Amino acid sequence: MWPRPSRLDVGLAAVSALLTAAVLLGVGQYAASDPTVPGSRWWVAPLLLVPALALLWRRHDPLISVAGAWLPAAAHALLAGDAAQGLFLVWPAWVSLYALAAYGSRRQLVAGLAVAVACLVAHALEDPSSWSDESGWSGLWWSLVLLVAPLVGGLVAGARRARELATEAELAEAQARAAVTAERARIARELHDVVTHHVNVVVLQAMAASCLVDDDAGQVRERLGLIERSGREALAEMRRLLGVLREDDAERPLAPQPGVDDVGDLVGSARSAGLSVGLAVSGAPRRLPAGLGLTVYRIVQEALTNAARHAAGARVRVSLRYEPDAVDVAVVDDGGRETQRPGGGGHGLLGMRERVAVFAGTLDAGPSADGGFAVHARLPLPPEPS
Repeated sequence: MWPRPSRLDVGLAAVSALLTAAVLLGVGQYAASDPTVPGSRWWVAPLLLVPALALLWRRHDPLISVAGAWLPAAAHALLAGDAAQGLFLVWPAWVSLYALAAYGSRRQLVAGLAVAVACLVAHALEDPSSWSDESGWSGLWWSLVLLVAPLVGGLVAGARRARELATEAELAEAQARAAVTAERARIARELHDVVTHHVNVVVLQAMAASCLVDDDAGQVRERLGLIERSGREALAEMRRLLGVLREDDAERPLAPQPGVDDVGDLVGSARSAGLSVGLAVSGAPRRLPAGLGLTVYRIVQEALTNAARHAAGARVRVSLRYEPDAVDVAVVDDGGRETQRPGGGGHGLLGMRERVAVFAGTLDAGPSADGGFAVHARLPLPPEPS
C-alpha cells in the first residue's frame, strides 16, 4: 500500500495537470494554429499527464517521481520526432529534482540525476534548435533546472537534518539529566536508610540505657557513647542527604545497607557466578561511616557487574587500601575475550561519580594499559572521634 500523499503534493500535481491540459487543449496562450505539442492527442495526452501523477510520490519515493517526470518527456520527443517545450514540462521536472535532493538518499540522488541527464540529452537531440544561437536561452533554462532544483532541495534537507540533530541533542541531554536525577534519588534513598538505621540504634540504646540507669552505671555510659556515635553519624549522613535530590517512596523496607565489611561476600558471589576475582586489602582497616562504606560497596559492585557483562572470561583484581586520611578502591580487569565497553556516559559510571561526589572524592574510570578496564576511586576519611 502506497502512503497517502499530502495536500501539498496533491496541489502540486494538480497544478502540473492543469498546465498540461491547457497546452493539450489549446487554452489561452496555447490556442494557436500550430500545435505546441507534436503528436496525436490520443497517446500524447496520457503520456504527458504521467509527470503530474508522479508528483504524488515525491516525498515517499522521490526516485520514482523523477523517473515519472522526466522519462515521459524524453519518450514523447523520441516517438514524435520533435521535442515539446514549455512550463508544463519544466514544472514537474523541477519539483521532482527538488524532492529528490530534499527527501531522497545519496544513492537515489545520483541515480535520479543520471536519469534526468539522460532524458535531457534525448530531449535535446530531437530539438537541436534549442541549443542554437536563437534559442540558446532554452538550453540554459534546462541546465538551470538541473542545477538549481537539487541545490535548493539539498539546502532544505540540510536545514531539516540540522533541526533533527538539535532535537536529538536536546533529547540526549534530557535523558542524561533524567539519569542523573534517578541516580541521585537512588543514592538518597540508600542514605535515608542509613540515617534511619542510626536513628533506630539511638532510640533502642536510649531505651536500654533508661532501664539500666539505676543498676549499672558502666553499661549506661557505654550505651550513651554508642548513642553519641550513632547520632553523630546520623547527622553527617543527613547533611549529605540534604544535598541529594530525593524522590518520596512509601512503604519501603528500611533494612541496613551493605558496607565495606560486605565486600568480601560480594567478591565471593562474583566468583560463584563464574568471574575470576581476587581481593586484596592493605593498610590498617578502620571503621568507616555507614554511608562511606556503602559507597565503597556500590563501586565494587558496579565495577564487577560491568566486568561480567562486557569482559567475559576476564581476570579481575579488587584492591581496598586504607590510608591515614582516605580509603582507596580499585577494580581492574584484563579485558577477557571482549574489549568493547560502554561510553563514558553509561549510567553505571554516572552512578559511581555521583556517589563519590557526595563524599568529595575522586573517580577515574577508563581503559587500562593492558587492554582491560580500570575503576579507581579515592574517598577522604573523616577524622576519627577523640
